[in-house]
Amino acid sequence: MRSIVYNGVDLCDVCSAEVVERAALPIVTDAMIVPGRAGALLVSGRIPPRTVRVRLFMDAGFKADVNRMADLRHRVYSVLYSTNGGTLRLPDEPEWEYRNVVCTDAGAWSSLFEDGHGEVGFTLFDPVAYGLERVERTESFDVGGTWPTWPEFSLVASAGSAVQVGYGGKFVRVERAFTGGEPVVIDCATESVAIGGVGARADVTLASDFFSMAPGNVTLAFSGCSSHTAHFHERWL
Repeated sequence: MRSIVYNGVDLCDVCSAEVVERAALPIVTDAMIVPGRAGALLVSGRIPPRTVRVRLFMDAGFKADVNRMADLRHRVYSVLYSTNGGTLRLPDEPEWEYRNVVCTDAGAWSSLFEDGHGEVGFTLFDPVAYGLERVERTESFDVGGTWPTWPEFSLVASAGSAVQVGYGGKFVRVERAFTGGEPVVIDCATESVAIGGVGARADVTLASDFFSMAPGNVTLAFSGCSSHTAHFHERWL
């Protein structure tokens, strides 16, 4: 991989790329002043959006004339223009994908000819990368990555009054008069539930708590279903 892939478009036939700056992840903190105490008391912290700068090198693969170079530059502009945000893959992390990314900064081209290069800045509003997609059909498995991931479960209900999936003391329970065979999808990322493709958030019990799975060994507990599948992406900070 020699260039960026933005919103599914690989720019390798237009330009090569290198990451020239990847800011560390400074923590945004909340603190309070405690009378008689030096400094302040740390209350909480969160990870803000992340900024990544990329240098693009025009590379048409042949000596292009002025009109061809203008065409290539406008192709780059059209790909990077996305007000709704998109996905980004970087050349030094080809197996990872960032989501909710917007190109928020751009410098001038060093030259308008074939040896030109320029820098662009991307804001990663979701700063934790998405890695390999995993599909697990057992109750116990290992989760890779360095950050918790939000799973989606596809269940086939058994005849009864409820289906449930739990992990680490938390669970999501869906109560309904199941006749057996109904497909149930529990999406922990969006905190939504669908039965037979129809939204069924109202059937989720008040004691339910949609959960994420931490990296390492995971053991899930299922009840009220004849089969189950867990879908998730490994997450990398």
